[in-house]
Amino acid sequence: MSSLSLKILNWGFRRYVRRFVQKNFNAVRVSGTEMLADTHGRPVVCFINHPGWWDPMTGVLMTDLLFPGRRFAAPMDAEALRNYPILERLGFFSVERDTASGAKDFLRTSRDLLKNSNTILWLTPAGKFHDIRQPASFMSGLSHLVDTDFTGTAIPMAIEYTFWNERSPELLVQFGSPVACAALPDDRDARTHELENALATTQASLAELAIARDPKGFTTLAAGRAGVGGLYDLWRRAIASLRGRKYQDRHTSESLVSANAVRGELR
Repeated sequence: MSSLSLKILNWGFRRYVRRFVQKNFNAVRVSGTEMLADTHGRPVVCFINHPGWWDPMTGVLMTDLLFPGRRFAAPMDAEALRNYPILERLGFFSVERDTASGAKDFLRTSRDLLKNSNTILWLTPAGKFHDIRQPASFMSGLSHLVDTDFTGTAIPMAIEYTFWNERSPELLVQFGSPVACAALPDDRDARTHELENALATTQASLAELAIARDPKGFTTLAAGRAGVGGLYDLWRRAIASLRGRKYQDRHTSESLVSANAVRGELR
């Protein structure tokens, strides 16, 4: 596949992800974007909790909105990837789970990708689904990859999918403080523990924001579908028109901060 064809394929996939997320969520909201200010010119490892099926798409979406121009990369179970080979051209690479050879292949591939300062690598180090309020133990891959010799940036990111006031859920994201890799312990287990704590702290902070149910705690990057739909919304629209009011499909009115504005803040 030519370079131009690959660019078109990636552009189309990211556009598809944007529309798919906006169709299924009320809004995409992000907190902690100030933590991304010092990521330019270095590879990034973003390690996240694993609350649901949407996580890979969330990684693609965050790359598209907040890391424009970055090369997306993420491991994927080899058996699953064989069913969707097109994903290999979009940045996913296969990993054989629960095997020594698979772990070695993961580290080799990840290190090769991170030689490119433009790479952002997305990892779910717990390797299993778990609730945002449930800190999880990490597998060893991240602590092997992110050590005192790692010259890139490692950032914890928490995700939550939750219902607030609309019929569709909120997609909530929070970035935590970048990990000072040079100061990490030499002992692998101790290093893993510090990385676990970094993500657990970020998860706890996002859980508090989710419980508060206040959009002001976030930058709202995108708004999806709202309202009930069908005849009920047609009736509400007609009533608003008869009363000379602007139709409001959401329960609350909120300003939308575009991704372009956020990208401008990060430069």
